[in-house]
Amino acid sequence: NRLMNEIILELYKQNYAISNLAPFSESFYRRYGYENAIYEKMYELNPTYLRFFKPVKEGKIVRGKWKDSDLKEAVIKLYQDKLNQNNQRNTVDREDWWWDRLDTYYPGRFICVYFDKNNQPAGYMFYRIRDREFRVEELYYKTPQAAKALLSIIASHSSSDLKYYVKMSESSLLGEFFPEQEGLKVQILPYMMTRIINVEQVLEALHLINTGKIKIEITDDEIVAENNGTWEIDQINKETKVRKTEKDPDYSDSITNWTKVLLGHLTLKQAVRLGFIKEHHLVDNDFIKGEVSFYDYF
Repeated sequence: NRLMNEIILELYKQNYAISNLAPFSESFYRRYGYENAIYEKMYELNPTYLRFFKPVKEGKIVRGKWKDSDLKEAVIKLYQDKLNQNNQRNTVDREDWWWDRLDTYYPGRFICVYFDKNNQPAGYMFYRIRDREFRVEELYYKTPQAAKALLSIIASHSSSDLKYYVKMSESSLLGEFFPEQEGLKVQILPYMMTRIINVEQVLEALHLINTGKIKIEITDDEIVAENNGTWEIDQINKETKVRKTEKDPDYSDSITNWTKVLLGHLTLKQAVRLGFIKEHHLVDNDFIKGEVSFYDYF
């Protein structure tokens, strides 16, 4: 208990906005303000369904390992391009040493990169075959052609003796590429828990759907007292202004429940309807939160 309190306070002093962790017990970490905010979508593919994906006729697919500099450069470029779209939330900004660490942490991984007809990288995939399981541990595509090309690589390993799993971000629509979907097994699984360390920083990083103001009250942060209180968020064009106020809040609840809205997948209306957030005054507004593309483990 002392250790968790000390870590969170130290993070606040060092000006960190959030903390993520892989929980051994969700209820344990919830005591310290952590909440489920990062989920993954897991596809289990029926091998017979892979017949829909044929080898590409346009562009090319290059397969190799992380030591292959051309593939490494292409993967990093695609990943960084995704981050630069400014619609990512809680997605890790990977430095070179972190990429290398991931390769060490997941030994035996193969990389596939799809290059389009202009020889530009348009999608990549990390996968391993272990214990009769074909596991895609990360997949990203910029175009439908790239998605189908990467699925064709899985299809090229088609075997009734293998089980096929593809891990994607929660918002993934990969299943839409399958002409038949009844045999797809799709699960949304909790992955990482998040703790808001600095409420003001998090609110300043978010945008509202509509121009205007909304006042939210944060309660029950027993570790970082500065987070408690009523915060007024004012959306002026594309600029977000945040300040503490003594005015009555429009919505209020604990910092853990606010994590479901500010960093999780619940909208404000959904959280109110489910009883996680108390509504005092109805405000026609909500938070734009972006997409979570989180494959990293630590």
